[in-house]
Amino acid sequence: MNINRKISPVISELSVPTLLSYTRETFANGTEVIWVHDPNQEVFKMDITFDAGAYYQPQPLTASATINMLNEGTKRHSSSQIAEIFDYYGAYTDFNSGMHKAEVNLFSMNKFAGETIPVVAELITESTIPANELEIYLRNKLQQFRIEKQKTAWLARKEMYRVMFGTRHPYGNQISEQDYTRITPELIRQFYTARILSGKSRIILSGNITETIRKRVQESFAISNRPVNDLPEPEHVFEPVKPGRYHIEKADAVQTSIRIGKKGVGLADKDYAGFLLLNTVLGGYFGSRLMSNIREEKGYTYGIQSFNVSLPLTAYWGISTDVDNKHTRAAIDEILKEIEKIRQEPIPSDELNRVKSFFYGDLLREIDGVFSQADSLKQKLIYGKDNRFYIDIIDRVKHCTPDELQELAQRYLDPAELYIVTAGKTI
Repeated sequence: MNINRKISPVISELSVPTLLSYTRETFANGTEVIWVHDPNQEVFKMDITFDAGAYYQPQPLTASATINMLNEGTKRHSSSQIAEIFDYYGAYTDFNSGMHKAEVNLFSMNKFAGETIPVVAELITESTIPANELEIYLRNKLQQFRIEKQKTAWLARKEMYRVMFGTRHPYGNQISEQDYTRITPELIRQFYTARILSGKSRIILSGNITETIRKRVQESFAISNRPVNDLPEPEHVFEPVKPGRYHIEKADAVQTSIRIGKKGVGLADKDYAGFLLLNTVLGGYFGSRLMSNIREEKGYTYGIQSFNVSLPLTAYWGISTDVDNKHTRAAIDEILKEIEKIRQEPIPSDELNRVKSFFYGDLLREIDGVFSQADSLKQKLIYGKDNRFYIDIIDRVKHCTPDELQELAQRYLDPAELYIVTAGKTI
C-alpha cells in the first residue's frame, strides 16, 4: 500500500463516547456499592474509599500514615503473610490518601476473588497498626521528606500552597520534620477507628463482575457491623495572602522553579468546560503557546505546563516550569506576555480547532475502558455527578467560540490576581 505522506489524514468529527452503565446499592450496614460491569474482562478492580483524607486529620501526616498502615498487620496475619497471599494469587493492592478521600485498591483475577476480597476486608476491619511497622514507615518517609525539601520544585510548590490557602488550612499542605515525630500508634489507631473502621465508605467494583464476586463482596462487607460515625464536619478557613511575587532563596540551586497561580474554575461551574479549553491553548499540551514560546523559541526550559485543579471546596489554576537561574526574569516576562495576549486577542479558528481535537482525544483517554470509566466515576461522584459529565463537556467545548474564550480569559486570567512564586538562587 502506497501512502502519500504529503497529504494530511482526514480529521473526522468526534462521535459521542460510549459510557458503561452502572448500578448502585447500599448494604444494611451503610456501605454503598457501585458496580461497573464489562463481561469482556478476566480481572476486576475494587476501589474502597473513605472520608479519611488530610482534610479530616487532627494533625499533619495522620491520614496518609493510617491508610498505608492497613496492610502492615491484622489480628490474623502479619505484613509478610499479607504480602505473600496477594503475591501468590497474582493480585495487586494499593493504598492512597488524598485531600478528602483515602482509598484501598485491589486488582485481582476473577477466579481468585474468593481468596483476595476477604483479605482486603480483613485489612479494613481488623488492622492492628503495629508500632514497629509504623516506626519503620515514618523513618522512611522522613528520609524522603528530607531529600524532597532540598529541591526547588518542592520549595516553590509549598510556598504556592501557603500563599493561596494559608498555613492552617489542609489545602495549604504545610508539613515539617517535627510532624514525623508527633505521630504515635495511639493517634493512628484513633483515626483508623473513627474514619476507616466506623466512617462512611463506598465500594466501586469494575470489570467482569460475576455472581461469585458479588457474593464475596456481600459476605465480606455487608455483614460487618459498622458503628455509626457521628463526627462533625471539620471547619477550616482559607487565609490567602495578597497576590504578588514571592521568592524562596536557595543559594546552591542551579535552576529556579517558577510557579504562577490563582483561583481556578471548579468542576461544577458553568465555565468549567470553556476554561479547560482555554487552559489547553495556553499551556495544557505539548503544542501549547507556552511550550512554543518558552521551550521551542526561547529555549528557557525543557517543559512548561498550565493546569486547573478542582477540589471539593475550591479550585486553583497554575503554571509550573523550571529554568536556569539566569533566565528566571525573562521566563516570567514571557509567561505574562502570553497571558496578556490570550486576554487581548481572539484565538485563531485554525488553532482553536486543532486544540479542540486534542482536547476531545484527551477526554476520551480518561474514559477508555471499564477501569478508566470506574476511576472517572469515582471522582465525579464527589461532586454529585457521573460520567455523563463528559457528554456535557464535549458538547460545550464543541460550541466554544474565540470570542467566548477571550471573555473567559479576561474574567479569569487577571494579572493583578496572580501569585508568582520562585525558588532558587537570586541573580
